[in-house]
Amino acid sequence: MTLLLLVGLGWLGLRTLLLLSQVSRHSPEARLGRAFQQELRDRVMTRLPHTGP
Repeated sequence: MTLLLLVGLGWLGLRTLLLLSQVSRHSPEARLGRAFQQELRDRVMTRLPHTGP
């Protein structure tokens, strides 16, 4: 019976962690951070250093 209770609590804990990670992934701050990182990547791709003289 104790094992069943531990398995149930473990399952609920993992499910809660998964839900929290999904919420934080879709928060406005997370979206803003991803947009900022994409902007930085775009700027780096347009300003590649020249290798010739």
